[in-house]
Amino acid sequence: MSKPVNAGKYNRRIVIYQIVEGIDDAGFPANVEEEILTTYAEVKTLRGYTLITNNSDFDKAYVNFTIRYSQTVYDAYYSSEVSNRDVLIKFRGKDYKIEYLNNLDFANVELELQAKEVTH
Repeated sequence: MSKPVNAGKYNRRIVIYQIVEGIDDAGFPANVEEEILTTYAEVKTLRGYTLITNNSDFDKAYVNFTIRYSQTVYDAYYSSEVSNRDVLIKFRGKDYKIEYLNNLDFANVELELQAKEVTH
């Protein structure tokens, strides 16, 4: 049995979405955002020391979003319909592309979403 999760740690609002083919307001084909889930997450950034010890590039710094397990998010990330697993997160006015999804301890309790900021 897994240990209980402190619900108070999920204190940041995020929106998980993907870009799909759709129709814009004028009726023309366009790429549109399709919301998958709006939820609360625990957000952690890598600290400078961790980046240096892992020999990481500061431009490729990741942000870890931990949410309650969602089969919808899991399915969207691993869906063959979405090319290159383009599932994104909106957080504080910025977009992040999910690079890696981890079902923590295979317990179906929490998902860790490792994401990198998208620069347009």
